[in-house]
Amino acid sequence: MNISLLHSSMEPLLYGVIIFLGIASMWYKITTRRWLAATIEITVFVLVFKLHGGTMNGGFAATVAALLAGLILPLFVRRGT
Repeated sequence: MNISLLHSSMEPLLYGVIIFLGIASMWYKITTRRWLAATIEITVFVLVFKLHGGTMNGGFAATVAALLAGLILPLFVRRGT
């Protein structure tokens, strides 16, 4: 019997890495008191997650959207554009 922890695809690993990056990003923003960026990231995550019906794919899409929004939108707000 072949017992291994390998999957035939890398999708679960990619999903885990993206989720970890999302948690690490929000933790960093909260601990460094970047409230605007943290608020944007949390709001985008909740909005996209609800729009996708709370599914696993919705969680992945919400995490990616929140990461991008948390990185890009605060730059636009600081510039005033």
